[in-house]
Amino acid sequence: MSTVTQTIVKTEELGFSTALRNGVDWSEYMLYRPIYGKSFFRRIYDYHAQKSGASWSKAHDVGAGHGIVSSTLASAFDHVVVSDPNDGYTEVARQLLVEKCEWPESKFSFLQEPAESSSVEARSVDLIIACECIQYTNTTEAVAEFARQLKPGGTLVMTLYVQPSIVNNERAQSIWEKIFDAFWERAITGSRVLERALGVISSACDSIAIPAEHWEATKRVYINASQWIPSFQIGDKVGEDRAGNNEERVWVHGDPEWEDEQGIDWFKGYVSTWAPRLPESEVQDLWDELERVMDGARVRTETPIVMIFATRRA
Repeated sequence: MSTVTQTIVKTEELGFSTALRNGVDWSEYMLYRPIYGKSFFRRIYDYHAQKSGASWSKAHDVGAGHGIVSSTLASAFDHVVVSDPNDGYTEVARQLLVEKCEWPESKFSFLQEPAESSSVEARSVDLIIACECIQYTNTTEAVAEFARQLKPGGTLVMTLYVQPSIVNNERAQSIWEKIFDAFWERAITGSRVLERALGVISSACDSIAIPAEHWEATKRVYINASQWIPSFQIGDKVGEDRAGNNEERVWVHGDPEWEDEQGIDWFKGYVSTWAPRLPESEVQDLWDELERVMDGARVRTETPIVMIFATRRA
């Protein structure tokens, strides 16, 4: 069965946390957010496959949203657990995976539950993946829960991308940064969940501890982070670095699957996919300035992403 790259499914429910209630349109999300491409899954599968006796029986897609990552995991694993804490999300995922992609429903378990507390049986999962959601959790509790679920030798993958950077146009990049600063300033007002998330994001997930007591072969891969960790930073709220001294850090520059060329309408569409929504009128002067600087042309973008890999100790 072919890998799904884009399927239009709409919902007015929203996520990625039970604390967020401001609306995500999945059709817009699929149009404007990056696609998880071949290099993304190759890194995951290569890490998992290198282990002696690696099993491909069960994967768990945590914070699965509309299920786009599950659609690819289903080609590699016998069974996929699809979980998300938000009302309606697992139903959207079921529609994508079963009705649109025509996978048998028996291949999946759909669970509405948080990352920090799962009904999945202990030591039953071969690979857990949490894409673009770990920042909204209590990361200490979530990582401990992942350790409970994984079989000895099982793989944990946590990934996070941030807004794309505009390359070779400093003026446009400066304006773009101001737009996202305005988004986050508005978003974190009165929201402890989002304020905590911002610290995780700005640290490139280095604020997430992977305790050596339970984990080994931990590797943090930073892709298209031309400014190193500051490539992920938004404002001055940066979480404390809790990465272990024995963890491997890898920097990958110029991954073309996380690069593109876009015009002004795409940038506006991209911002609309972030919850809570930032009304365009609140930053109209910045949008007008960005449009003038771009002058009808497309600009080159690259999206920084971090991928954390760890193996459950026996």
